[in-house]
Amino acid sequence: MLPAEEVRAFEALKAEVDFLGRLLGGAIRKFEGERIFSLEEEVRLASKRLRQSPDEAVEARLEERIRGLSLSEAEALVRAFTHYFYLVNLAEERHRVRVNRLREARAAPSRPREESVFALVRELKAAGFSLEEARGLIEGLRLELTFTAHPTEARRRTLRNHLAELFHLLDQEPLPEEAIRARIELLWTTLELRRAHPSVADEAKGALGYLPESVWEALPLLARALEEAFRVYFGKRARVRLPLAFRSWIGGDRDGNPNVTPEVTAWAQDYARGLIRERFHQALDGLVRDLSVAEERARFPEVFRRRLAELEASSGTGPDRFSGEPCRRYLLAVRGRLQRGDYAKGESLAADLAALEHALDEAGLLAARTHVAPLKVRAEVFGVELVNLDLREESYAHEIAVAELLARGGVTGRYRDLSPREREALLTAELGSERPLLPVGAEPKTRELATALGSLRVWRDRGAYVVSLTRDPSDFLEVFVLAREVGLYRVNEGVPFDVVPLFETLEDLGAATDTVAALLRNPRVRTHLERRGGLEVMIGYSDSNKDAGFLAANLALYRAQRALAELGRAAGVPLRFFHGRGTSTARGGGPAGRAIEGLPAGSVGRRLRLTEQGEALADRYAHPALAYRNLEQLLYHFARAAARDLKGATEGDAAWLTRLADAERSSVEVYRGLVDDPDFLPFFEAFTPIREIAALKIASRPVTRHGRPRDIRDLRAIPWVMAWSQVRANLPGWFGLGSGLARVPLPIKRKMYARWPFFRSLLQTAAMSLAKTELGIARAYLRLVPPSLAERFFPVIEEEYRRTLAELEQVFGAPLLHDQPTLARALPLRNPYLDPLNRLQVELLRRYRELPEGHPDRERVERPLLLTLLGIAAGLRNTG
Repeated sequence: MLPAEEVRAFEALKAEVDFLGRLLGGAIRKFEGERIFSLEEEVRLASKRLRQSPDEAVEARLEERIRGLSLSEAEALVRAFTHYFYLVNLAEERHRVRVNRLREARAAPSRPREESVFALVRELKAAGFSLEEARGLIEGLRLELTFTAHPTEARRRTLRNHLAELFHLLDQEPLPEEAIRARIELLWTTLELRRAHPSVADEAKGALGYLPESVWEALPLLARALEEAFRVYFGKRARVRLPLAFRSWIGGDRDGNPNVTPEVTAWAQDYARGLIRERFHQALDGLVRDLSVAEERARFPEVFRRRLAELEASSGTGPDRFSGEPCRRYLLAVRGRLQRGDYAKGESLAADLAALEHALDEAGLLAARTHVAPLKVRAEVFGVELVNLDLREESYAHEIAVAELLARGGVTGRYRDLSPREREALLTAELGSERPLLPVGAEPKTRELATALGSLRVWRDRGAYVVSLTRDPSDFLEVFVLAREVGLYRVNEGVPFDVVPLFETLEDLGAATDTVAALLRNPRVRTHLERRGGLEVMIGYSDSNKDAGFLAANLALYRAQRALAELGRAAGVPLRFFHGRGTSTARGGGPAGRAIEGLPAGSVGRRLRLTEQGEALADRYAHPALAYRNLEQLLYHFARAAARDLKGATEGDAAWLTRLADAERSSVEVYRGLVDDPDFLPFFEAFTPIREIAALKIASRPVTRHGRPRDIRDLRAIPWVMAWSQVRANLPGWFGLGSGLARVPLPIKRKMYARWPFFRSLLQTAAMSLAKTELGIARAYLRLVPPSLAERFFPVIEEEYRRTLAELEQVFGAPLLHDQPTLARALPLRNPYLDPLNRLQVELLRRYRELPEGHPDRERVERPLLLTLLGIAAGLRNTG
């Protein structure tokens, strides 16, 4: 039962949604007319009635009404419901901020808030850690969050700016209703979509903007809370460096995206640096203004005076300005060095700020903590780059590039004909030298080589180089050969960045241990890993699901991590994981903390990387309070898992994996029986908007790896999952699970659920996906499918849905969302507004498909159809 103050907060949320909905209705009336407003109300109320009491006659009248709409009426309705979800999502973000504040206010040392840094430090002390051990554990961690792009964040930044302004207006007392009304009118009269195809630059601007805004504000608060937690539980405040860093793929991810060129990679780095440099300049200017400490009024240590002299000498500033005010002189010199780019040459902005903090502290000034420490924390996390940029490319492209190099260098003209073992032997021998292969002055002939070398040349803020579809050591060594061409390879060192194999398909996950074992045996790789301090391995949560279904994919990921961690320990090579999680449950989504808890014991260690998908960024980082809570929860779960691994804890019963192997076989049989049918792809393409997602201007990346799909393996995971979520079937998030679980006796399933974090996380994640599944709505899309296909495939989906629902509720001994009350409250409120968008999408798909390619009306249907994709994504709050 909710505490009284949270009940009141929920009532405040409903009141705010009503208020915003009323103002949106006013804008619709004003700009579209009473007829459109009445039409929207008619459709909304009919959908609501159908939710309350299904009625075939009411449904038939509603369908007929929607079929009779003009295109302009359909677009106005789509916009109305989409804007409603933009406003509801805004209100829910504000509600989460209010609830976070209430829960923090209720917390006490004896009862800290769950998943907080206070709870973390308390648990570490209870587990026997001393202050120094607890601090050493946390500071020895490194949590790297990697921002990526996503097609459903194709909303214009202009819209997001309007929503951000609304957020602030709603905070004001008294409520400025006129200003709020004006902002909603601006929102309504703004084009929702870009006129041109979104570029990589658009995606970077949309994603990275959260870092110098909400995350910038959250970081010092998190550092201060961690210090305070040590004071509360250990009796002494400890300064603990936040073990956080941020990375980006946007502008470096070439895998299947021809729009990511070397020029784009160079721009992405410059853009990120420009964002953070501007914030640091503003902050330093503020400190110059505030730190007016006169040296005759405060005593500064000699080491600070020496550093001041060094800075002024190197920056060209001097004592003429702000004579007798050493802090201001120091900050001017730091600002000058930042402006000239000196801190990019190996010296640390954070170190210079730490020296100033220490000097003020020694002088007894609280400004050390209140003014300088927050900026130092930001410099420690962001550096001067904001993010390190990863590069990613498919191994197939490297193969083409290296084949050209070897041919033009006179080594061999038949590299692509060699076996994997022969390739490895050839490259290992070739890398005994540092000489490049391309003749002096020669230009690459293939696009693959030109792009690879161009990207390596401009890659300055180096994250990792991720190789998709890594299958043997030659895929790893090819990166060394390419790096050698631009002077980045040394025989006795390897390359100055991590090369990261990515295992994502079911086959590759199954072979990952053998592949990595072969890597560790290779002398060139081993030399490189010794210099780099270990091997980072990326595991993808997408393609394996598409290959074998939800249960088999999750088990393959679990087994691969366990086996790889054991391999690394046996070989004496530190091995760390990069988790390529999506936001949908089918792609590893759901609460990240719960996912970390469910990782195999012994696989977490002290370094962890996670992707932060573009469509989830607003949900997690739109406000400093949301950013703070997200980072705090991630740190809590990561540190607990690291402490578990440090103590060598084990989990589960070995027999449980055997039980699940039986379940897996049944699950795969049911899943593959569905998707391997030759007629399944035509059914899928007719039933979902996958072809329209491919055709419409929704993202910078194609939806397939190589041309028109022949089967579902050719589809990229994001559009595959997005297509199922659009029709409210969410099949990748649960299909086959029920058939698999049916093979395991109920007492054993309940014991696994109670005692095995992996299994508990697996079922909770599936429950989330199943709860968002609405096969009654999905049935409407069958009108787009030839009857023979609809009658063959949809009953199979319905039967497995019923079986999976029954299995989960049987294991839980409770309703599906018994432990997810927020989602349980939200879905009934959202569904009556989502349902009309689905019905409109079905009608617009019908019209779009009936028009021949090149018909002038086809483009007019595209815009409202694309808006339905974004509206449904906004209503569901996660898609692909």
